[in-house]
Amino acid sequence: MKKLPIGIQTFEKIISEDFLYVDKTEVIFKLISTSGFYFLSRPRRFGKSLLISTLKEIFIGNKELFKGLYIYDKIKWEKYPVIRLDMSSVITSEGKDKFNKSIINMLNFIAQEYKVTIFNPINYTDAFRKLIFELSKINKVVILIDEYDKPIIDYISKPEISNENKDLLRDFYSIIKSFDQYIKFCFLTGVSKFSKVSVFSGLNNLLDITLDAEYSTICGITQTELEEYFSDRITNFASIENISIPDSKLLIKTWYNGYSWDGKTTVYNPFSLLVFFKMNTLDNYWFSTGTPTFLIDKFKESKYKIEEIKNFTVNSLFFDSYNTEIKDYRPLLFQTGYLTIKKYDRANNEYTLGYPNKEVKDAFLSHIASTFIEKEPSDIGYLNNKLRTYLLNNDLEKFFITLKSLIASIPYQLHIPKEAYYHSLFYLIMELVGIKMDLEVSTSQGRIDGVIEFENNIYIIEFKYLADDKNAADLLDSAINQIKTNKYFEPYLNKNKPIKYLAIVLNKETVQYKIIMNDEEQL
Repeated sequence: MKKLPIGIQTFEKIISEDFLYVDKTEVIFKLISTSGFYFLSRPRRFGKSLLISTLKEIFIGNKELFKGLYIYDKIKWEKYPVIRLDMSSVITSEGKDKFNKSIINMLNFIAQEYKVTIFNPINYTDAFRKLIFELSKINKVVILIDEYDKPIIDYISKPEISNENKDLLRDFYSIIKSFDQYIKFCFLTGVSKFSKVSVFSGLNNLLDITLDAEYSTICGITQTELEEYFSDRITNFASIENISIPDSKLLIKTWYNGYSWDGKTTVYNPFSLLVFFKMNTLDNYWFSTGTPTFLIDKFKESKYKIEEIKNFTVNSLFFDSYNTEIKDYRPLLFQTGYLTIKKYDRANNEYTLGYPNKEVKDAFLSHIASTFIEKEPSDIGYLNNKLRTYLLNNDLEKFFITLKSLIASIPYQLHIPKEAYYHSLFYLIMELVGIKMDLEVSTSQGRIDGVIEFENNIYIIEFKYLADDKNAADLLDSAINQIKTNKYFEPYLNKNKPIKYLAIVLNKETVQYKIIMNDEEQL
């Protein structure tokens, strides 16, 4: 088995030191066959830097590195001067002067590499112009910019820094448009497309291929690639777990596959997959490489509830709609990899979004829960396992005692005295427990707060918030009567399962419940 290139983002090192490389040069060949200016958004740790590195080796004419790969005999190997910039290395937190000097130093390094001089530039935009012009005397220039948006993303919770960096980047990238006659190929990658904050206002000839089906597999690992390049490791994992190879493939797919940018073809998260095959343990690897504090902050500010992001439909404008000042965090959830395209309806130009896989869903919801409940994600996981066991065993007394302890641990300042808040909290806990719960189910008589269906029974749930001027027993009776009067049970009669009416009354201090069978037997 070849060595796994975990954390290695340099194509030359992967090939020369005989690490495993999943050949992406066929789709790269399509990309470079036409000179142009391109932008690709993918989440972090998804192979963008390796893609940039691979493009550089192609354009500097390093043919022998590609021996045995698709592109080896498909192009005329010609040498072009390459300006490769990694914006994650730019100093962005100490004002415009440091930003200016940092980029000038990067550009000077490239100038020295090609033995050209950029003659004491006034500022970073002047340096960029001069470098492009001087390199164009050698041949047309290739520009590769990795993590173009890092100076914005890093300070998204600090608008004064983020907006200043946005303006600096806009001025820098606008140079590319004005010098297009000297440029052979230009490719930018990043996490987000900040089209509405004018980062690309001066670069309006940039073609966004993020959702282009032709390039949907340019980053990530397809099922076919998994089975071709990792078959020996899949067999090894199946042997360790003492399960069949088909079962091992299904487990791996459930945990790490599911990302899609065309609503049809899915890919695995490459970082998670590589670490999984190194450790041979199904666990959260990608999410743990960076806690999404800014996303959780945006979630707190947003009008959208946690249950509303499980599956929702949008049109194409959604993907260009992120603005650092807008409180809708959902576009950024998509761009950063916590949501993906589950389905695309071409006729209506509608996209259905949802969590890509078990790894992302479980880890994200655990961090959301730990933020609101102020417990560590590991503690949340332990309590969730207990809740799941109690519910599956119909031990509602222990279930609600544990639930009450969770709710009681919510800090006072985070407590929201509204019924909808507890709907969301209960839903979040059920999701973490791994129990499917349908919320706000519409019927001919009204809308059910929640429905949980098990193999042997069905719970129809009605929530009531216990305000200071209300009586818990009265609210419980009211909730049960609401289920009966509105005949919420009728859509489930054909299931031939026992139906239970579950009334839940709760607030910051208490959780009370009442449950009866639909034949009036109180439990």
